[in-house]
Parts: sequence; C-alpha cells; structure tokens
Amino acid sequence: MLPNKIFLLFLLFSTCLFSQEVKTDTIYVYEEVIVHDTVYIEKPIIKIDKAVFISENKKKHQLKLSQNGVTINVPIDTLVLITNKKIVGIEKRKSWFFGGKVHLGVADNSLFKEMNAPVTTGLGLGVWTQKKLFNSNFSIGIGLDVFYWMSTFSVDAKETDGKLNGYYFTADHEPKLFKGMDSKHFQLQVPVQLYYTINRLTPSIGWFVSTSSYKTQFLGSSSTLPLKFDETQTFRAEALQIGYLMELQYALSEHVSVGVQFSFGQTHHLVFTNTDANEESFKSEHAFSERRGLLQLVYKL
Repeated sequence: MLPNKIFLLFLLFSTCLFSQEVKTDTIYVYEEVIVHDTVYIEKPIIKIDKAVFISENKKKHQLKLSQNGVTINVPIDTLVLITNKKIVGIEKRKSWFFGGKVHLGVADNSLFKEMNAPVTTGLGLGVWTQKKLFNSNFSIGIGLDVFYWMSTFSVDAKETDGKLNGYYFTADHEPKLFKGMDSKHFQLQVPVQLYYTINRLTPSIGWFVSTSSYKTQFLGSSSTLPLKFDETQTFRAEALQIGYLMELQYALSEHVSVGVQFSFGQTHHLVFTNTDANEESFKSEHAFSERRGLLQLVYKL
C-alpha cells in the first residue's frame, strides 16, 4: 500500500514538472550618451571703474584698467584708436613737433646788385616747432634761423657810385661821409608758416621778420681844430626786413626731410650806429629788397 502511494506522488510531481512551458525573453540595454559643448559669450566693456597710466623707467608704458574689482594691464604700444573706420595708432596722435634745420643758399640783394656785387652764398642753422591743427593735415609752425652770408664784396665809395654815397648827419648834427660797406653779414630770422602734409610732401607758405647787420665805414672828424674829415669811423648798419616765403619738404624717413625754400623780403631804411660811441646814430631812407633760395636738411625729434 505504501509503495503505491509513493509511486502516485512521484507521478503527480513529474506531471507538474514537465507540464511547464519554457519561454525565451528579450532584454534591451540602453546606453545614456551625454554631449558637453562650450559656449563663449563676448561681452563688451560697458563701464571702466578706473584707468591709470603707468610710466616706469626702462619699462613699457602701460594703461591699468579696473572693472568690477578685476585689474588688467594693457601696454600702451598695443592700443589702437578706431574712428570713422580709420585705425589710428596712439603714437600718431602726437600734436606738437620739434626739430632743427641746416640751410645752404644764395641771396640777391638789390642794394649791392646796383653796385655790380655778385650773388651772395650763405650757411644757416635753425630750430623750429609745429602744432597740428584740429587733428588734420594742417599745422602751423614758428622757428628761429641764423644765417651767415659769406660774400667778400665790399663797397668803396671812391670806386662805386651807389645809393649810399654822400653825407649824413647824426642826431647831434655831426657830419659823416660814407666811405664803404661790406656785404658779408649775419642775419637773424623768425618765420611763421602754415603747413599741409600730403603723404611725404609738405608744402608751406609763410611770413618772416629778419634783421641784418652790416659793417660800414664813414669819414668823420676827430674834433681837432680845424674840423675836417680826418678819421675813419666804423658803424654798424642794421636792416629790418619783412617778407613772405614758400617752402616744400620731402620726407626721407620719419625724422629726416629735405626741402627747398624761396623768400622775398623788403626793408625801408638802414639804421647806422657807431660801434665806439653808441650815441652817434642816424637813419638812411634807402629802401631795398632781397631774394633768397635755400636748400634745407630738416630733422624732426
């Protein structure tokens, strides 16, 4: 009886076990992909809290900018100013200029020309300064020139019949008889010019005031009785000229230029002063003109 029960349980267990249906399932695996990207946002500087110019010896000049607690040092030579679609470097905004000149030229003086004097050659040195006008190509300048005219021509009243021949009287009514005059002389000039720059060319026009000093000789009295012209006296003849000039310069480099200048001046009288007795002086109403042509070497700092 027991064996039958055991067999019946085994049969029931086998039936239940083999009656189960085996099924296949699909498993899906998903991979999460995360893509990272960098976005740059350019923000213009809206407000500068502080800008300080820093200049130190043996170091480049810098501009110190402060904004929201952040400080940036910018070298001055890297700054660029953009205006009206034109790029202008900071260094080109300079408005004052200084320099010097060397002159080599000739002069034609009507006073000596009527006495058959040759054309005078001369050398000169000068300094100048210019100021740009309203950030344009125009500028105005003033200078100081010293010339030495080296002619060896001398006027001799005995051999030449010129305008200066004759008698003159000082303020004390002392008579003087013209004897001679040297054309070799110094000249001091102050020009004022208006410049316009076109690329490398700089034409200009202007006006000048100059003073020239000549050495002259007169016969006068030594005050020994009887009075007669028994003494040669040296006088300084000074002429004040006012005139106009035209000039053209060509820039060879940033600092060096060459130029030509033509000028015309006129004086209305000569003032004679005794070099040994300054109280003896008189004025001659002899007008004359002078034309000059110069070659120039110009240096700009």
